[in-house]
Amino acid sequence: MVLASVGGAFPRLDRRVLEVFLEELFRWNPQLGLVSKRETPAVVGRLFEQSVHLWDFVVESLPAETAPLRDVVDIGSGAGFPGLVWKMLDPALQVELVERKQRKIAFLERVIARTALSGVTATAVDLRDLARREDRKGSLDLAVMIAVTAPEDLAVSVERLLRPHGFFCFVRGREQTAPGVRLGGTALRRRTEREATHGRLFLYEMTPTP
Repeated sequence: MVLASVGGAFPRLDRRVLEVFLEELFRWNPQLGLVSKRETPAVVGRLFEQSVHLWDFVVESLPAETAPLRDVVDIGSGAGFPGLVWKMLDPALQVELVERKQRKIAFLERVIARTALSGVTATAVDLRDLARREDRKGSLDLAVMIAVTAPEDLAVSVERLLRPHGFFCFVRGREQTAPGVRLGGTALRRRTEREATHGRLFLYEMTPTP
């Protein structure tokens, strides 16, 4: 039922990958709580919808002169949203799924192995620790997160990971306070936002500080 509804609503998604992803998600969810255990099919459907809409929002909001996005980190990936969905939408992406919990990493690695997806990795690490590594400084085009924490809590780490004019996007609930025009050490400046079915979408860009 979920496969039919998601595949029908988003024909851009690879049917083979989608089928494996959903099979593993429903298999692992009772033990790991990857998504809500109540009304799981409806929740999974909403997460797919949110992931696709967030990708379209990002692509439509990029400046015309921006080079194609390539190196992306999905913060607190958990069940693989939105990172695995984004990989299906744009196979050229290099996606790193960052997740602190090793058991969830095992799930993500299982999906990656079964789908034979290339250019996607799962890393068991806290984003703050990843950002402290010198070899990762300025290595990413875009960082994304859905329902992980307040963006202000990770903005400084995101700044360190992004290249100049890289991007940070996230979703906030309508009832939550909107983040400021600038985040982190103020290098991240809000480029645009959009109302969506399941919250408000925000896109910030790395710009020179005044």
